[in-house]
Amino acid sequence: MFAYLRDLEGLHLAAEDGEIGRVTDVYFDDESWTVRYLVVATGSWLFGKKVLISPNAVSSIDWNQSHVNVKLTTEQVRNSPEIDTDRPVSRQQEAEYHLYYNFPPYWGGVALWGRYDQPGAETEPPDTATSEHTLEHACPGNSHLRSSNEVRGYRIMAVDGQVGHIANFLMAVEDWAIRYLIVNTGGYIKKHEVLLTPKLVDRVVWADAVVYVNTSKRLIEDAPVYHTGQQIDRDHETELFEHYTTHPYWN
Repeated sequence: MFAYLRDLEGLHLAAEDGEIGRVTDVYFDDESWTVRYLVVATGSWLFGKKVLISPNAVSSIDWNQSHVNVKLTTEQVRNSPEIDTDRPVSRQQEAEYHLYYNFPPYWGGVALWGRYDQPGAETEPPDTATSEHTLEHACPGNSHLRSSNEVRGYRIMAVDGQVGHIANFLMAVEDWAIRYLIVNTGGYIKKHEVLLTPKLVDRVVWADAVVYVNTSKRLIEDAPVYHTGQQIDRDHETELFEHYTTHPYWN
């Protein structure tokens, strides 16, 4: 099942003992293109501060009721480490965050979520000594967190020129991986959207708001047209990866 990252924004966060707030942004890392945190604007009980909520804490998403249910208490969120969401989040801050909640770190492992393919897959919480050792050795790495609000609208630069801009992202609900960039090749007025796999992204130049991809303008423009709300099945995905002549993510 796929979901638009934009549809996460505005959802209510429901803790085990009350509401936390609303999602205002989504942070993903630009190495694996996976959602790592929901940015949540809290209510007056936390003085309207913004906090990060890891998918490790999410038990379910009720799209009909616009709720994200999390396995946390309001007190846990209240006492969580201070993180200024208006500034870049450092790996040290992430390490402290994961240690506080006893979540396994997503960095440093071979799987999408460190040692696991999905968030929340660890059935037994790691012991404190192991967690501290793992996080201590992970801290020197750089954080690659990016705001989806910021990246939405970035220009797509093919090997032979600009071909459009990012309109949205499609995320796999099971593992929170961004499987497709939704690219509008028709400009900012005309709508002509296609799907582009992050596997083709070469680099992102944040200062210029540009995403460089290893394919041609024509290949992107000639990709099957994508319509908002369109259901994506494996046959459609297979056709898409064959069009771009690249290996699918499930192989």
